[in-house]
Amino acid sequence: MSVTAGSASQTIPKSYWQDEQWAFDHYPELVKRYGHRWVAVVNRRVIATSKSSVKAEEQARAKTGRQLPIAVVYVETSWRIYNENC
Repeated sequence: MSVTAGSASQTIPKSYWQDEQWAFDHYPELVKRYGHRWVAVVNRRVIATSKSSVKAEEQARAKTGRQLPIAVVYVETSWRIYNENC
């Protein structure tokens, strides 16, 4: 599956969606190890974690040399309620 993202018309490869799905499928395990952190997943493996999504992605790129989009997911350990009026 290819999807066009944003105004740059960048094609998101199937591997991105597979990595993202892997993160959601393994979410309970990720919560135990990486709660309240961003995790970058490449080839269905956690490659980098950080309190910043940008840093997690940068670390993953540095480790893998990958230029394609990298799946970065925030791992919450509790429910949060956001009020749009705040």
